[in-house]
Amino acid sequence: MRSFFAATVALVVVCFPASAADNDKWSTVKGKVVFDDSKHKIPVRGAPKVPTGVEVPACAAKDKDFLTDEWIVDPKSKGVKDAVVWLAPEPTADEWKRLRATDSTRLRIFPSFKPEQVHPDLKLPKEKSVEMDQPCCRFIPHLVTIRIGQTLVIKNSAEFSHNAKYETDNNGADNPLIPAGQKIQIPFKVPEPKPVKVICSIHPWMSAWIRAFDHPYFATTNETGDYEIAKAPVGKFRVFIWHPEGGSSGGNAGRFGYELVISPKATEVKPYSVTLDERTK
Repeated sequence: MRSFFAATVALVVVCFPASAADNDKWSTVKGKVVFDDSKHKIPVRGAPKVPTGVEVPACAAKDKDFLTDEWIVDPKSKGVKDAVVWLAPEPTADEWKRLRATDSTRLRIFPSFKPEQVHPDLKLPKEKSVEMDQPCCRFIPHLVTIRIGQTLVIKNSAEFSHNAKYETDNNGADNPLIPAGQKIQIPFKVPEPKPVKVICSIHPWMSAWIRAFDHPYFATTNETGDYEIAKAPVGKFRVFIWHPEGGSSGGNAGRFGYELVISPKATEVKPYSVTLDERTK
């Protein structure tokens, strides 16, 4: 009996440090995206611009959020909703050279994570699909993030037809009519380095955005501009911040992301800002 107890204790002593060491390999990354109002006033949501002669369905009058979705900013915290934040490995010296090149050697796609850099729990997407709906006169949500291997389902729960026109670099293009109560499915098999815009040609004020990744380390900010990326690998990485209307945080320089050292267990990222894209003014 004494020998069995001693063996059990020894087993616990040996296994516990290994488990703790494994936990130190991963971290929860948290941060916030805010609006930079040093040059531009914080945008305020207003009524969508409806082209002359286009009829707005009656259900819009019952939708308290039938407002512009391009900018949703919390006036107190300046937090920006629907900004996308993602991580990437720090490039090697040769990769940096090719990323900045202007000739045929240019590397156009930022290096992604190797399999061993992805937490075992995140090897495959937990959900098979991501949904976007058109219950009346808006795409909800206005922005979706999707991982390769998932299918985007665009529903139409309205009582009239919509469509969903989209054009991707790697996953096809279409402009399907979606009758009332129906849906379409778009499998994402290849990552999209550029954002994908979706519009409804029937109701031209309606638009939405898609970002597609080949890894699990991305997030969309909530109503107060906060985000969280779980089980990220510890080490030196890059963090990217992008907004559909504001573009990359920091403008052109921000397209390469920012250095981020991810510490074990928890990592607080300094706030990054976005503002009106000068090209869209």
